[in-house]
Amino acid sequence: MPSTDIKCIPPEASLRRVIREAGMAFAARMDRSMSPGRETLEAAARDILRRLGLPSLYLGFAMVAVDNGFWRERVAAVPFERRLLMLPHCLRDLNGCLGEYDEEGLACAGCGKCSISELKVEAERLGYEVIVAEGTPAVVRAILDGRADAVLGVACLDSLEKAFARISALGIPHMAVPLLRDGCKDTAAELDLIRELMAARNGSAASPVRAYVPLLRMAAGMFEEGRLRSLLEPVLSSGASLRREREGPDALSDVERVALDWLATGGKRFRPFITLAACAARKGSAAMPLSADPWSEFSPDEMRVAAAIEAMHKASLVHDDIEDGDAERYGIGTIHERCGMPRAINVGDYLIGLGYRLVALGRNRFGGERAAEMIAALSDAHVKLARGQGAELALRSRRPSEWTPKTLQEIYALKTAPAFEAALRVGILMAGNDSEYREAARAFSKYLGVGYQIMNDLEDWKAAPARGGPGGFASPRQARKPEAAAAALHASGRAASRRRAEPTILSALAMASLSESEAAEFAGIGDGDAPSEEKRAAIITVYERLGIFDTAEKMVAACRERASIEAMRVEHKALRELLLMIVGTVL
Repeated sequence: MPSTDIKCIPPEASLRRVIREAGMAFAARMDRSMSPGRETLEAAARDILRRLGLPSLYLGFAMVAVDNGFWRERVAAVPFERRLLMLPHCLRDLNGCLGEYDEEGLACAGCGKCSISELKVEAERLGYEVIVAEGTPAVVRAILDGRADAVLGVACLDSLEKAFARISALGIPHMAVPLLRDGCKDTAAELDLIRELMAARNGSAASPVRAYVPLLRMAAGMFEEGRLRSLLEPVLSSGASLRREREGPDALSDVERVALDWLATGGKRFRPFITLAACAARKGSAAMPLSADPWSEFSPDEMRVAAAIEAMHKASLVHDDIEDGDAERYGIGTIHERCGMPRAINVGDYLIGLGYRLVALGRNRFGGERAAEMIAALSDAHVKLARGQGAELALRSRRPSEWTPKTLQEIYALKTAPAFEAALRVGILMAGNDSEYREAARAFSKYLGVGYQIMNDLEDWKAAPARGGPGGFASPRQARKPEAAAAALHASGRAASRRRAEPTILSALAMASLSESEAAEFAGIGDGDAPSEEKRAAIITVYERLGIFDTAEKMVAACRERASIEAMRVEHKALRELLLMIVGTVL
């Protein structure tokens, strides 16, 4: 859905019903083995609108109708107590709402002054978990924590497009109800339809759809204390322990204690998932029924390789936080803030060594040649990351006029892409030779990494005046719920202080668009360690005037398209499906 002119809601209930019925009929003829992608839904929706003689204004609504038709039977087969209801906070009574925000969204006070309270009571009576939030973080967290196996979401079409693209890519059964009127306040929803879908129940088992959720849950579960200790036992010193409490000084095991505590803390665990999924896909398929138990599919050596990917990622975060001067990550102090700079550097170094050691432990299972290939892939990624980070650090000391879009994209390709490439390659190598997939993994990861980094820049800077606050600014994840800004930062793992004048694709695009005098003035705005609220507002004003946000979003879309093209070139069906899922999830 590329533009808002195809995201209109049919004004008449009778017309909405006709489109929904057509969507159900179309979905009944679809392949039920894998969740439909965006292209499939759009083609189906266009066909429906053409046959009904309706304009493309309703394309987004028709896509939701087809998607609901595909998933309704499967959602209805999930027990109520395994379902999650996602409601938009914009349904609340702005003047009388007594709810407060936490890290998952709006905590409804149950005052009965709006439809949120009514729906929440009815849903919880059935057994649902209810989350009042925009976007996917809280929902995906609930899915990966094993709290829910299906989602019913209510939101505007813009939010549904972003939220349910990721949920669909993961293969999670879901249905959606678009708001009749959006705008982030005084919105309206079809309450009767929400109640109907909420109460839908199908006692007979629906044909299972293969999903990536079991492996995602496994990747997260590997870093729970008991399992992580068991996996790492062969490499821990005799005095090391994995615990948060501090039971007296133990200098010999200090670095291990801090490093393992950090390894078990926070993070999405997406990189170790990629490794496990690439291995599973090469063997057969990474997607499986939600009820599947993937733990028996992997040996301890294979799980240790996935843990190595995360260890080396966490090492890069320790060093990155030092270099960027960040004070918080995952809502807690960074390692250098809590332990001091020297110990933090040592912890990062330990985690790098731990990663290589965990891979080397599997040499008997994988064979010396394949183990060496894995270590070569990791070391190549390690060197490229250091080169990319070094280039960025060097660029910070140069004139902003040298911050060119081409240079920034080259840095992003070095900083971020190799980690994705290494995760893919070592996963494939665990299942056999990877020679026929090396070039595909490299090209795919390049576009994925650059797009991911540009998205991070957008999330940091694309902002709007924070509603309810005196001229403050919030990221897109916070702009519609300013009261939750601190909680959102906690959930994202990014530090609130990360707003200094650093080279980004946005600043590089701006410098390329400004005259010499304008560029000098713009560079002066960001001088200093952390731009004030006023300076930040001035920078954002420049970005908006020059259309920088739109340009960066088009760059992300281009990276998404190129990564998808590279994925489609892979002949191995399960690997191709996995790569497309990764694109849908990351970008």
